Amino acid sequence: MVDTVPASPFKYGQIVKGSDFCRRPELEKNLANQIRRGQNVYIQGERRTGKSSLVWETVRRLKKPRIVYIDLLETKTSDDLIRRMVTGVISLERSRGIISKVLQKLAYLRPMASIDPLSGMPTLALDASVQLKPESISGVLDLISDCQLKTKPLVVVFDEFQDILNLKDAAETLAQLRSKLQFQVDIPYLFAGSVRNKMNTIFYDPDSAFFKSAIPIDVGPLNKVEFQTFIADKFKTGKRKITTNAMGRIFDICFNVAGDIQQLCSALWDTTSYGNNIGNKQIPYALEQIFAHESKGYETILQVISGLQLNFLTGMARLGGHAPTSSKFLKQSGISQASSAQSALKRLMDLKVVFKHENRYRFVNPFFRAWLLYKKF
Repeated sequence: MVDTVPASPFKYGQIVKGSDFCRRPELEKNLANQIRRGQNVYIQGERRTGKSSLVWETVRRLKKPRIVYIDLLETKTSDDLIRRMVTGVISLERSRGIISKVLQKLAYLRPMASIDPLSGMPTLALDASVQLKPESISGVLDLISDCQLKTKPLVVVFDEFQDILNLKDAAETLAQLRSKLQFQVDIPYLFAGSVRNKMNTIFYDPDSAFFKSAIPIDVGPLNKVEFQTFIADKFKTGKRKITTNAMGRIFDICFNVAGDIQQLCSALWDTTSYGNNIGNKQIPYALEQIFAHESKGYETILQVISGLQLNFLTGMARLGGHAPTSSKFLKQSGISQASSAQSALKRLMDLKVVFKHENRYRFVNPFFRAWLLYKKF
């Protein structure tokens, strides 16, 4: 008989629901109330803080609503945006009814229906030769409105909404969206974003079509005590006990970001055994497992940055990101001028290696920081 190793109870890099979701009662209640009244909501939170999971779990507990989920991450053109919107609608239900609605409402986009030979389910694609413009948004939003049912109301989610600003015609696109959404008062639209200054530009700039068009909800770190209890309980399912010091160390390494904490805890689960006590000594082994999986990505970053930019990164890894242009930082990082540090910082932000969080700069991936320290660059 072959012994089986229990799968890690820690979930990360995906939407979690039910027992895998660490509850946020106040946020869930606030969001649920806004959804019930059909209010549009602007959800702000840093990467991997659980914004998407909060939305899905809240809607799941409401039971009736269905989600039209539209991910705008790295959207570059209006054509891409509209195709993603149509995909979100089609994903709502794969039935001949929804296909018929698309064929009727979006005939000008030349949709093509077919039957999947494996599943036997109807599928639909838009003609790739048709270049979609912002004005095409109107028809897609009409289609969404037609899918609204009293017994099965809709919740429409635009995830990573700040990336709509990547579009050359972003202002026109936002205006097209806003002109339709203001009349769809029975459908709550949720706009989630992880880049605060861009989201603020969309919702707080008086020149933006979306100025003050949604209720803000801020998703910060989980309550530390409650999340630590959640983590400890997960370890207990494998008869593992984690020390208070080790728990604190994990939260420090991950800057209290829920998704990163779960990833490190999952690696700790994999590198320990049933009945183990987990302390600080076990953490390096878990980090080494993460490094083994991610080192190619780290090495790719090193290939596209200069020696000075690497000096800046290693300085941030050792000294933190509170004052990366101070004389102390420059001296200990081997950078001669503050202007050089500013240029390095801009390049690393453009590459999405570091980002600004409140009054300091942080690594987008905390394990890359740990790897730099581990390698002693």
